[in-house]
Amino acid sequence: MMKPSASRPAVRQLGRGLAALLLSAAACHGAYAGADTGRSAAVSTPPAAAAASAAASTSALPGNSLYQLDISLTDASNQRFNLRDMAGTPVLVTMFYGDCNAACPIIIETLKRTVEALGPNASKLRVLMVSLDPFNDSPAGLAQLVKNKQLDPQRFRLAVAKDESQTRMLAGALQIKFRQLGDGVINHTTRVALLDGSGLTKAVSTRLDTTPDAEFVKQINSLLKTVKN
Repeated sequence: MMKPSASRPAVRQLGRGLAALLLSAAACHGAYAGADTGRSAAVSTPPAAAAASAAASTSALPGNSLYQLDISLTDASNQRFNLRDMAGTPVLVTMFYGDCNAACPIIIETLKRTVEALGPNASKLRVLMVSLDPFNDSPAGLAQLVKNKQLDPQRFRLAVAKDESQTRMLAGALQIKFRQLGDGVINHTTRVALLDGSGLTKAVSTRLDTTPDAEFVKQINSLLKTVKN
């Protein structure tokens, strides 16, 4: 989907090239978007699962919680953790890769602006971005990306799974399609999921634009209002 750049710093500057990136990313994204509409969508939860969603502890996760997946991750601080360690607070989760020069910079910028649009409620939210490229994305590389993109490490957690199998497991659960095209290029769809404290998906957005998805922001804020400080 993306063509590798010779210089990561240059790649990661949206600046004047934003319009070109949007056109390029949208074209590539369309090849894999399938039935995605590019709009946010609320996800209905069965009554039994809704009742279980009140449980924040890992010992009481609903059966259809994303946190039921046994996925080992390492973040930009070289800290190892399990996916279910994210339980307890609402989380925006998506996937990307470090050498992406089209969709991924836009996704990162969108997430930054989405967090900003939440105002004070943003303190109740965390953002988890997991690499699609466990072969080439290292904790050190992710740390450099956090620095280059000026991401708040208290809010954003960039991580990589321990192997390709777990990477594909998570992508499948998040309904993110991807394939390796060679030379470091990965074709992938864009999908950001909003999880509640117990790992149930409450809403999703497939919009590829640096302007925050207004409906998605509304859905996030609605969930955050139910979270006690």
